[in-house]
Amino acid sequence: MIIYYTDKYTGGRGESHRLLEKAFAVHTGDEERAKTLTGALKKGEHGKPYIEGFSCFSISHTGSIWAVLVADRECGLDVQLGRKCSYRSIAERWFAPEDAAALAETDPSGSMSAADMFFRIWTRREALTKALGSTVYDPDLPGVLSGHAEVNGKWYSITDIELTENMQVYAALCVEGRSSGFISEIKDLEAF
Repeated sequence: MIIYYTDKYTGGRGESHRLLEKAFAVHTGDEERAKTLTGALKKGEHGKPYIEGFSCFSISHTGSIWAVLVADRECGLDVQLGRKCSYRSIAERWFAPEDAAALAETDPSGSMSAADMFFRIWTRREALTKALGSTVYDPDLPGVLSGHAEVNGKWYSITDIELTENMQVYAALCVEGRSSGFISEIKDLEAF
């Protein structure tokens, strides 16, 4: 599994398409193939992008960060900028009961703030839903803090990742199957 990213994303579908093409060019070593692949892009029922006959991948962006995870199996990637919101009310409505309880029990004087715990759960949840091709608002999703989930008889492994040194950026990935080693590389697209 490889993550390709940039912290210079300015937004928009056109730029996202260009970055995806660049990531595929670096990944395959073939610019023409990358153009063909991005031209064959399709979307699933809930908007999950895919390309028939190509590796699994997942795209995420937030603020100036854009990233794509390319893997040999179903995967999901989520990147979020930290911001203020109604952490506990969102958790009570959308998180699995055990994840909402973990957030509710966050000690303000502890090592992890409520915001950190919220975004840790949110990015893991979003990564799982992207791997499933589902939606983060599915009330039947299992808890994600354990680092694994079983959905419809399939096992998924979930972990936090450090994409940048920016402490306000939260990121997580999910892959189908039981995995102890997740990422082989994180590549900054600005280096290519």
